[in-house]
Amino acid sequence: MKITLLPSEKGDCLLIESGAISILADGGMPGSYTSAVRGFLGKWAEETGKDLDLVYVSHVDQDHIAGVLQLLEDTVQWRVFDHKQTNGQPATKPPFKRPPKIKRIWHNAFKAMVDESEAIGSVLAARANTLSSSINPSLLRLADAFRSVANSIPEAIKVSRRIAADQLNIPLNGEFGNLLAMVRGQEVISLNPASDLAIRVIGPSKKDLEILRKYWKNWLANSENAGSVDKLEAWLEDNEGPLPPGFGVSIDDELGKRKSVTEPNLASLMLLLEEPKAGGGVTRVVLTGDGHSDDVLAGLTHHGRLVDGSGLHVDVLKLQHHGSEHNLDRSFVKRITADNYLICANGEHENPDLRVLEVLLDSRLGAAEQLSPNPQAGHPFTIWLNCSTDYLEKQQAAHIAKKGAPSDKLAKCIAHFTVVEQKLAKAKQASNGRLKLKYLRASPVGLEV
Repeated sequence: MKITLLPSEKGDCLLIESGAISILADGGMPGSYTSAVRGFLGKWAEETGKDLDLVYVSHVDQDHIAGVLQLLEDTVQWRVFDHKQTNGQPATKPPFKRPPKIKRIWHNAFKAMVDESEAIGSVLAARANTLSSSINPSLLRLADAFRSVANSIPEAIKVSRRIAADQLNIPLNGEFGNLLAMVRGQEVISLNPASDLAIRVIGPSKKDLEILRKYWKNWLANSENAGSVDKLEAWLEDNEGPLPPGFGVSIDDELGKRKSVTEPNLASLMLLLEEPKAGGGVTRVVLTGDGHSDDVLAGLTHHGRLVDGSGLHVDVLKLQHHGSEHNLDRSFVKRITADNYLICANGEHENPDLRVLEVLLDSRLGAAEQLSPNPQAGHPFTIWLNCSTDYLEKQQAAHIAKKGAPSDKLAKCIAHFTVVEQKLAKAKQASNGRLKLKYLRASPVGLEV
């Protein structure tokens, strides 16, 4: 198995290859997708001839779904180009490589979270941007969260529109009977009969989704929850009907760079990937989205991987929610250990959190009472990050060249990531060779499991 960590700004974006199976886990932010992921995937598809057997969207936060939406829009552009060429019409070739074909998508769409009878687009379009400014930091964070909800919902609805049968016709949640993807029984999902890769859903639970459904309905009913959504209804009207629609309507998407929303995190779609190792044993990868550690443990217990309070050692653990302090605690990192810890973060919102790094390092390198009781806790391990200060400083230099001044946001990210790297470097030096660090500096980094 190979996992490639792709740039995603503050979000997630991983390409997982297991034999003939390829999975894209989330798509990151719009900027990182167009500047880096788009070119990587186009080249990968061209050189390998592979398709994406699964595009897995953990949840509808913009830093997870926006890149996936852009991938779909790129696919639309190529389809329109092909159609025009086939019919002898003037056609301009898209200015990027052809994206890989998408065979299926797993995504708990916003539209599926509310009754079909609800006029979602109309309700959203009627909302005005009434969030007021405040000098109270707590209220500012709340306002930002509500604004993020408003900005993420249109993208989620657009994804549902693009993959519909009369447009790109990409199967949605087919392995779940076209219903919501969640923990049900102890089903093992195989994407290809010839593949040994087994997939188990470890989250969300039905309860989590019911809570999220109630949240969405409350949001729709609250006129204070506004955002940049007034163009959604017009977009949906322009993009109704089959593709290609006659080409009188622009297919360019006018998405801005919107911030993520954290409310749906507890309903993240989380997966356990397993495949046999050549020399015996099982390779295990845990993909957590922005879920909570309690739900990760509950899902692993449901599938019999945790028994009677025991721990579990896996090959790869993707740290949930970019290493945020709200989603992980000391007891979790003591119970679940890994050969490889993946952290998708760029310093925004001070992620990865320094306290999270501290308890993670303590579980493997700390004093006796801090160490994980797992037998593998004393083994070597690697922390992988899909960013670095080098990468951020290159982004800052490009920003200065374009705008004539540095970005305050990037400056804050650089400052935090500098402290992160210093902390990890100190731990590495004290680890006697047990800790390795891998950063994305110029191009995506990949680990072989």
